[in-house]
Amino acid sequence: MATSKHDTPGDAHGHQEPAHYDGHAHGHISVATYYRVFGALMLLMFLTVGAWWLEGVVAIPRLLGVIVALTIASTKTLLIVLFFMHIKVSSRMSQLYAAASLVGLLMLFIVIMGDYFARGWPPQLGPLP
Repeated sequence: MATSKHDTPGDAHGHQEPAHYDGHAHGHISVATYYRVFGALMLLMFLTVGAWWLEGVVAIPRLLGVIVALTIASTKTLLIVLFFMHIKVSSRMSQLYAAASLVGLLMLFIVIMGDYFARGWPPQLGPLP
């Protein structure tokens, strides 16, 4: 039985989509990629422990330690969101929602930290009024 080009959805140029095509762009992450991401997460975990240990042995500025810890934590978070939550291969709308939620979280942190620092730093010592 011959099939016509109208049996499956296609575009104006006659390119046909597979019969199981549902209109959504879904990608696939290979098992090898999952293993590479897992390896990267394990390396970053060892870097976190190593940075903590180094901070106890060598006197480094507190700000530098915080920057290193936040950089490592942000990298781990990015890997988990992109690969294990499948944002990397999701539709543009899902990626937009993920980015918008990150922007909202950052705005919340900025407002909370602005309030925290506006209350006076360092806290006043002595008896309560």
